[in-house]
Amino acid sequence: MKKNKKIIVVIQARVNSSRLPNKVLLKLNGLPAIIRMIERVKLSKLVDEIWVVTGESKVNDKLVNILGSSNIKVMRGDDLDVLSRYVKVTKKTGANIIVRLTADCPLIDPNIIDMTIKLLIDRKADYASNILKRTYPDGLDVEAFTSDTLIKTVENVDDKFSKEHVTTYMHGLHKNKYKKGNFILASLEHEADFSSLRWTLDEENDLIFLNRVYSTIDPLASWQQILSHLLSNPLIYMQNRIIPTNQNAVDLNSNNYRRYSKSNKLFDRASKTIPLGSQTFSKSYIQWPKGEAPLFIDRAYGAKVVDPDGNHYIDYVLGLLPIILGYCDEDVDREVIDQIQRGTIYSLPSELEMELAEKLVKIIPSAEMVRFGKNGSDATSAAIRLARAYTDRDLVAVAGYHGWHDWYIASSSRNLGVPKSVEALTFKFLFNDLDSLTSLFKKYPNKFAAVILEPTGLVEPDKGFLKSVKNICEKNGTLLIFDEIISGFRINIGGAQKEYGITPDISCFGKAMANGYPLSAIVGSRKIMNLMEEIFFSTTFGGETLSIRASLATINKIQKLNVINKIKSYGTKLIFKLNNIIKKHGLDSNISVSKVNWWPQLVIKDLPINDELFISIMRQELLMSGLLLGSTFNLSLAHTKADILKQTLEKFSDAMKNISLILNSKDPSVYLKGEHIKRTFKVR
Repeated sequence: MKKNKKIIVVIQARVNSSRLPNKVLLKLNGLPAIIRMIERVKLSKLVDEIWVVTGESKVNDKLVNILGSSNIKVMRGDDLDVLSRYVKVTKKTGANIIVRLTADCPLIDPNIIDMTIKLLIDRKADYASNILKRTYPDGLDVEAFTSDTLIKTVENVDDKFSKEHVTTYMHGLHKNKYKKGNFILASLEHEADFSSLRWTLDEENDLIFLNRVYSTIDPLASWQQILSHLLSNPLIYMQNRIIPTNQNAVDLNSNNYRRYSKSNKLFDRASKTIPLGSQTFSKSYIQWPKGEAPLFIDRAYGAKVVDPDGNHYIDYVLGLLPIILGYCDEDVDREVIDQIQRGTIYSLPSELEMELAEKLVKIIPSAEMVRFGKNGSDATSAAIRLARAYTDRDLVAVAGYHGWHDWYIASSSRNLGVPKSVEALTFKFLFNDLDSLTSLFKKYPNKFAAVILEPTGLVEPDKGFLKSVKNICEKNGTLLIFDEIISGFRINIGGAQKEYGITPDISCFGKAMANGYPLSAIVGSRKIMNLMEEIFFSTTFGGETLSIRASLATINKIQKLNVINKIKSYGTKLIFKLNNIIKKHGLDSNISVSKVNWWPQLVIKDLPINDELFISIMRQELLMSGLLLGSTFNLSLAHTKADILKQTLEKFSDAMKNISLILNSKDPSVYLKGEHIKRTFKVR
């Protein structure tokens, strides 16, 4: 069938990948990805020789050495002109047919290679591929072309993009931008469409997926056997399907390229039906330099997120702190997937509710009884209603942020729509300032139902402060409520009350307790919580099973892996190294990172320019470097991986270097490409 034609496979490989450095050398169940791939290519029945082509730069030396030790043929050439490498290896081998593969396809299938070659020969085509109309999983891409086709391509292309991507002129998929040859094309298509699957190696999530495949199945299994294996393992299959397939190659040098073009288009669309274009003030465009920032997230994994334009970021926002283990945590999601098959909401309570309640009672000092809500505002508002019912009083003293409901938001600048009569019931006092609290009790004796505060956070409590607040409450017959929506499961498994040894009457938990699934809890002493049977706190989804199951899995993992101490240790290292970077770039008089290791904060002071302009520029530069970072470093277990710290420091240093140059320029405002950020309101 080959008719004396010499057929070679050429695998183009490089080490300097920005999204996943050294990806072709990363281990897949013990062996480098490139070696795994070549093992599979060797099963082809039609290929005579296998070559790897790579660039001449020293960064590829390690790759060449590894290939050489495995007796694999290598051809080196121009780093940018990949097309010229194909010409060199074709001339050296005298090949008639060249099969082009890329080294990010470690599950490449030898049968697909042979079918593509056969299609090229049988159709007497110039070029054959399974990418013309995609039906195979991304990562099984095969292109075959004749030596004559290669020669004609070299003679006709002169742009950098076509020389880098080799077959642009042949297949014509970018004919609106680049030259297209007049070739006979043949398309290899499967009868079923599996193009939504991603089996390529381009980012960390891909590496995790491919390692699962290689560790659970014969490394030489056919692609159909791999597919069958995935279908019989729904967790692996579902996690693979959330990774979008590669789009056509993007020309970053094109005048038409815009880093956030899809995000901006989505914002225009969202604004027509969603006020702010977001469900949350702190996640909306007002917090970012609109026009030069991602305004939406497409997906997330581990400690990273990807925007609709395909830009990857290390995420230090974490959805405003619900993520404690990392996005898409396998152990949590496995439990949730199992629960989906059992039902998400029932007509009567489930056993899961009491399991989680019993768990919380064991670990939280103030917890004797428990009720569940869906967000922090549910819990804090229920706590206030409970305190008012228990004390038969109306006034509330607050310190910190406690949610969007009328009773609290009346005390903020965002109080539009709140009746004045409600506003008159809530009074602020200052954290760590006992005089500001005692003055309220003197002015309104026997009137306060509750004192609610965040017991710790960006600012730690002064020694004796929490104990003194508790004494004041006990003396005045007022209930003490700890809002531990943020501190719970972060500073200590039992919250700040466990960390500082002060037990309140009522506590509120949420955010991190279910690793991103919507759940909150109000806990307290039995004598107080029994009043829950009298007041009206009742929600349809309070007993929703997925979030409760997720919470059980999350708390168990936090305890088993000592997650809180690992995060604190990471935070300590991060603070020290970031402050050194800030000092290195001469910004330490304006920027610092606070010493709260479980929740570090970027502290801004003594700015030479308007603070909103500065913060806008800073966030713009952090985003450009690949860090999604607001005013705090929200940490998770996924951040504690060594590569995340290394990448964070590199990206942060890049941003600080640019910020330093901008601040020292004549007019820093000209460097802000997006819009100014807008403050919501300050509560901490």
